[in-house]
Amino acid sequence: MNILNYFSAFFQVVKEIRTQQRFNKDFLVPYLKELEESHKGKFSEEQRFKIEKYYGLLIGPILCATYKMLYGEEFTKEERKRATLFGILTPLGDDLFDVYNLPIEKITQLTFEPENYQAALFAEKVVKEIQASLLKVVPHKKEYLAASKDVLDLQVATAAQTKKNIETTLLEEITFRKGAVSVIIYHQILNESANEQMLKVLNEVGGLYQLGNDLFDVYKDTRDGIQTIPNSCKDFNELKKKFMEKVSYMNQLIYSLPYEKEKLEKFSIILHSINARSMVAIEEWTAFQDKYGKDVDLKRFERKALIIDMEKPRLFVRWLYHTWKLPRLQ
Repeated sequence: MNILNYFSAFFQVVKEIRTQQRFNKDFLVPYLKELEESHKGKFSEEQRFKIEKYYGLLIGPILCATYKMLYGEEFTKEERKRATLFGILTPLGDDLFDVYNLPIEKITQLTFEPENYQAALFAEKVVKEIQASLLKVVPHKKEYLAASKDVLDLQVATAAQTKKNIETTLLEEITFRKGAVSVIIYHQILNESANEQMLKVLNEVGGLYQLGNDLFDVYKDTRDGIQTIPNSCKDFNELKKKFMEKVSYMNQLIYSLPYEKEKLEKFSIILHSINARSMVAIEEWTAFQDKYGKDVDLKRFERKALIIDMEKPRLFVRWLYHTWKLPRLQ
């Protein structure tokens, strides 16, 4: 692998994030204010943080722009706007399920027939406006709606994660599939939908990303009674082995795509920069388990003990190491 592609990949991500920051200043921030004024409500601090600091800031530059780089195409302003709008939908959609406990029938209508939906809550009104807008402008409406249905189905399936005795196989299935559909839908809002070969790649990418999210959410999920792979794991060494196997398989799929080697390497480097964080987290949880035992009760620990701070210098160095290593794993 060409070492220069690492520098090129990081330069692209930095450039895209800076472009997104400017776009958010001009569009996202004023639009959020407009939504609050027109629908007479307020985004919660957690919702605003997720929109402005994660979904609306990082997903477009890291996922969407990277897809476009691979295809040799520009990430257009229209595509960026759609990705940013979906970055508002994502946390609000989660809250309609988890916080407001809306019936599945109402969320289904809100997803597929937003123009006919009678919204009452502020979150409902925002989702209705944005979903109706996206359905008018997405180039591949059929693929977008199919991806929306998959997301909806997985939201329903995640209810099983509240059961303490959930089977490991079902937990893994929900985790990896949930991540897959979340990543795929961000592709289906672009000017070109993902083909079958690309969908196979995104299935692996999304599955690993969801596991990564859970690795960093152990405190919150444990507090909320949500069963995940990490907070149910009895052997993090075994989990690391499975993780590496999935990374290897993901690389095989990536390097089988019909694009230039240089672009494939950059594509792999950027996507694995997220998985590298997960590897650091697995190593931290391995050390935690070695110290406290495999059957430790996580509920007896304070938040500080269950939070992985990636700003620590030693963890940043480990992240750099795994960012170098994972794209090269065969």
